[in-house]
Amino acid sequence: MATTTVEVKSAWYSKINWTQALGLIASILVVFGVDVPAEVQVQIVAGIQAAQAVVTWVLKTWFSDSVTPSAAGK
Repeated sequence: MATTTVEVKSAWYSKINWTQALGLIASILVVFGVDVPAEVQVQIVAGIQAAQAVVTWVLKTWFSDSVTPSAAGK
């Protein structure tokens, strides 16, 4: 079995967690804070969620070199 050493950092410093949180907040603001037709709200939220998914994928694939303590089993 191979062993790898990685940096462990707090989940508060996770770019992925912040991307997810901002996407959620943006979607909620569109649904409850913007006065536009429902069809437009759905399109905006779908765009936010698609962008959030792509950004998370890119960050996890190419820009993550650490793990959180819970992911490391601590």
